[in-house]
Amino acid sequence: KTKNSVITLLSAVFLFSAGELFAECPLSETNPEQELHVTGRIHFNINVSDFDEAKQFYRTLGFVDQVGPFPETNSIEVSKGVGLDDLYKIRAELIYLGKLPDGPVDLTVPTGRFIDIIEWMEPTRLEPPYTQINHLGISYFSLFDDDILALGEQLEEAGGTDLTGPVRLSNGDQQSMIKDPDGTYIALHQSAGKTAEVDYLNVNVTDLECSKKFYAMLGLEEEESSAVSDSNLLYEALGIGADMDRAGVMLNHRVDGSKVRLSEWANPVSQGPPYPAPINHLGLQRINWGTTDLEADIALLKSRGVKFLSDIAPCCEGDASTFGFIIFEDPDGIYNQLMGSITPPAIARSESNER
Repeated sequence: KTKNSVITLLSAVFLFSAGELFAECPLSETNPEQELHVTGRIHFNINVSDFDEAKQFYRTLGFVDQVGPFPETNSIEVSKGVGLDDLYKIRAELIYLGKLPDGPVDLTVPTGRFIDIIEWMEPTRLEPPYTQINHLGISYFSLFDDDILALGEQLEEAGGTDLTGPVRLSNGDQQSMIKDPDGTYIALHQSAGKTAEVDYLNVNVTDLECSKKFYAMLGLEEEESSAVSDSNLLYEALGIGADMDRAGVMLNHRVDGSKVRLSEWANPVSQGPPYPAPINHLGLQRINWGTTDLEADIALLKSRGVKFLSDIAPCCEGDASTFGFIIFEDPDGIYNQLMGSITPPAIARSESNER
């Protein structure tokens, strides 16, 4: 397939031991009574090289309904919002796990069942997704299904790569790992009583305690029991030695229950850095969180030293946009996003002129 424009961004590959990326946690302290207005996860993003192939693969995985397709391009504000100085060209849809309920869809309200697949046509980026499961960043997501052996076979037929057959955990659950057609890792999780639903996102970090503080600001709270031994069985099946040294914790969002698992690797040490801007690298790039007060949450995050990629980007109808998004970094530079309602820019300008 011919690409009209290629960005070649070569990043040196470094090895980081836990905490080496920064000498101390860069987050400033805040009043413990201050809370963000985050209501949960709207979606997470997967960048792909072939939209049609990826859509078929993820349909096989269970994402059979969609919102979109979205316009191939948008405003310069939206481009700057994703780290680009010029207008882009994409193919993109929000795809939904299962069938969407009847009626209009409010994309600022979390459901926990959307992912955002994008093929970046201009500018494009050809570097593959993370090749190591312990690379710093969002390394994989886990999905529940009631028959992961059969699902794995179907996903192979749809262009996936089977990495390891099911391993049995101490509680009787089973897990396996597969890659999508571009090489993005996906864990399949079979558990009694669970059907198709997103389980968790795995985020590899350099400083577990610092990252816990960051994600706590977004409303993610540590589970009472966060044992890591069971998940290590899957890593061992992938070829990581039994002498691995990994600290981990499962976090649940206090409103919608969506999960993020943080993993800090001491052996083997994590590779890094995470994908740099712009956010068009193949693979899992960002997590999008809904908020009921976008501006207040941005102010609080800035007061704690959180870095942002741009200002609020009105999305996605120009001056008529009724919601906006902003992308920001966790302590390792892994991208998260807030999305919430805004006053349409045309109305905001009119009100400002009247004053």
